[in-house]
Amino acid sequence: MYDIILWGATGFTGRQAARYLHEQYGRKGLIRWAIAGRDRSRLEAIRAGIGAPQLDIFIVPGSDVAAADQLAQATKVVCSTVAPAADYATEMVAACVRHGTDYCDLSGELHWLRAMIDRYDDAAKASGARILNACGFDSIPSDLGVQFLQEQAMNRYGEYCHHISNCFDQGHIAVSGGSFASGLGVMRAVAGDPQLANLIADPNSLNPRDRMRGAFRPELDKVVHDADFGQYLMPFPIGGINTRIVRRSHALTNFQYGEDFIYEEAKLAGNGLLRKTRARLENFFTQLFVAGDPAAPLTRFLHGLGPKVGDGPSDAQIARNGPFSFRMIGRTPSGKQLRGQVYCARDPGHGGTAAMLGDTAYCLAMEREKTGRTGGFTTTSVALGPALRERLRQHAGVEFTLELR
Repeated sequence: MYDIILWGATGFTGRQAARYLHEQYGRKGLIRWAIAGRDRSRLEAIRAGIGAPQLDIFIVPGSDVAAADQLAQATKVVCSTVAPAADYATEMVAACVRHGTDYCDLSGELHWLRAMIDRYDDAAKASGARILNACGFDSIPSDLGVQFLQEQAMNRYGEYCHHISNCFDQGHIAVSGGSFASGLGVMRAVAGDPQLANLIADPNSLNPRDRMRGAFRPELDKVVHDADFGQYLMPFPIGGINTRIVRRSHALTNFQYGEDFIYEEAKLAGNGLLRKTRARLENFFTQLFVAGDPAAPLTRFLHGLGPKVGDGPSDAQIARNGPFSFRMIGRTPSGKQLRGQVYCARDPGHGGTAAMLGDTAYCLAMEREKTGRTGGFTTTSVALGPALRERLRQHAGVEFTLELR
């Protein structure tokens, strides 16, 4: 019946995604689509707010098996903004796998992603369902950015980069309540299961089980000066999921860039004593928030200060938080160097994320002749690659470019 059903449309990021899908595709008649969630009155308010009063509505009361089956059978693609995915999305993923329905979401919940891959990957390959996670700010700029730079390296020098450093350069990340709850879920799961903590710490933890290997360097844990970028670097919290998605993509291509390929991610912090001090303070408080025992009073107090599910920045704040960009430096085995950039005119956390997720759903549903139909738990670069990069360029304002010097 539909090309895309947006599930979780009443959440903060869901509202942004509904607006984007309508503006870019729905009102132009390019897709048949619907919205889904738990509350009919709120869904009706969403469709009125985006100017699509005739949009169909599906009611999915939480992790309901029958409702998930109904949704998966009604559409080519389930596009999910539901969070935390570990709490609510397992039955929906299972339904999509059963019915060969493509699925994309924003989840970077490592413990849940690993569990879903282990449980359903073989069945998804058999049914043809393409399951894509982390289809927003984490991890599309990183995953597609590496693919772009490697294509450029091969075209220019006849060899792939054996090392790529990627740094978040500009933009402000404002966390919504759903994303915050997802992060807390990962922290609590890891704190309660030492084996899970060890798995999550593995830099190749999302690789296929028969390819959980690959070169890496320890993740940055302090502020350092980098000669290549010419400024201080600091740890980038979202890099923990981005690097693992990039490594999964690499493993899924049977280590196309070589088993010695190293990918690292950090955040640019600028130059000078003031910026160095500010970066150290930011890193200290981030570690205090992330690494603390979730049951400890101080950590519980800090977590209580975060946004509630459904909350997020205002439209004016979102506009001020963009644009965002990443800067990449790649080196080939023969010593050649490439510098690249991923730039988006939108903010990273919401406008940009909603646009990237919406374009991913469109590619899955409408551009199958360009992207193939191989099922399984895959990634945006492996499943969609250049087709998605072009759509992001045309509709979301995401540019992948080389820095020419």
